[in-house]
Amino acid sequence: MAAISVRGLGDDQLRQLKDQAHHQGISLNRLALSRLTGEQHPVDGLHRDLEDLAGTWSEEEGNAFKAAIAPLEQVDLELWS
Repeated sequence: MAAISVRGLGDDQLRQLKDQAHHQGISLNRLALSRLTGEQHPVDGLHRDLEDLAGTWSEEEGNAFKAAIAPLEQVDLELWS
C-alpha cells in the first residue's frame, strides 16, 4: 500500500481532523481515507445512526410511542411570556 504526506496542514486544521476522527471513533488515517475516497464504512460493525430502525415499528407500537411523548409536545405558555 502507498503512503502519502500532507504538507502545509496547519495546527488548527490538524486539530479539527483529529477531533472529528476521535468523535467518530476512527483513526485519523481512516478519516483521511474516507474523505479521499468518499466511502463511509461502519467502524468495527458499530452504527452511529438509527437507520436500521426506520420502519420497523408496527402501527400499534408507533401509536404507543406517539401517546407516550404527547405530553412533551405541550408548550407551557407561562415559561415563554
